[in-house]
Amino acid sequence: MPILVRPTVVTPPAPTYRPAVTVITDPSGRDWPLDGTGGIWRQAGRKGFHAPTYQHYRDDSPAVDGSFWRGVRATARDLFIPIVIRAGSREELVATRRALIGAVSPRRGECVISTVQPDLTRRSIRARYASGMEGEEGKGGWGVVAMTYGLLFTADDPYMFGDEQTLKWGSDAVTRTEIPIPGADTFYEVVSAAHILGASTVINTGDVDAYPIWKFTGPFDAITLTNDSTGATLTITWTATGTDSLTIDTTPGATTVVDGNGVNRWDKLSAGYQLWPLAPLENDLTLDVTGSTAATRAQMTYRPRFESD
Repeated sequence: MPILVRPTVVTPPAPTYRPAVTVITDPSGRDWPLDGTGGIWRQAGRKGFHAPTYQHYRDDSPAVDGSFWRGVRATARDLFIPIVIRAGSREELVATRRALIGAVSPRRGECVISTVQPDLTRRSIRARYASGMEGEEGKGGWGVVAMTYGLLFTADDPYMFGDEQTLKWGSDAVTRTEIPIPGADTFYEVVSAAHILGASTVINTGDVDAYPIWKFTGPFDAITLTNDSTGATLTITWTATGTDSLTIDTTPGATTVVDGNGVNRWDKLSAGYQLWPLAPLENDLTLDVTGSTAATRAQMTYRPRFESD
């Protein structure tokens, strides 16, 4: 007769949890990972890294109940990061504290605060240190070889940004046509005007507009950039040789139009220009560069921007 055997119960292993790591990159470019590297750990209680805060604008009328909504904007973002510094000696603790205070000083510029996920993708935000490392010795957060702080940063641009994206375009080959000269053994050579290859679709994976930086390498006579998805366009007329370049930065608050020598070329923009952004999702672009040759190049770089880390 068959013998009944109790089935073996297999307990699956517990999933391994790898938390996201917060990294502060100071204005000099040095990384301060808050995962124990260098004796600094991030504690629980981080705030301000999810949705931004919005300010709404409304009009009131004395004869009408309620309000009329007029618009909304995301305000500057406050970021709170509680940390603990641990060291093997009092001297080491003091050295680490002094180094971190000096590194994040707002007088040195903006820090970049990044959230690195377990799959190594990251989203970052630029922010200036505001407060939190004043210290309160004698309280529970102070010790001989350990100290706790609550770092507060303020980001003027409330949106996170992703990795830089780069797209490049080359020029069409120049068309050459030989026309024979009647009664002679030679030819006329007719060279057609070349154009940068035109239509491209760019996918902005961010939640909000992204602002591209364009760089063109000559030769060329004029450039027209059109975002067919939004209808925005800009044209700049400036003759560039094969050694010239032109950079157009559309970032709000940092917009520039300069040549390779740093000379301002704003006056070369046509009337009604729009330093347009890339809208979320698909953007159908047209690049038209007249007077170009096979050596002409165009490049666009941008960072997608997100509402949350």
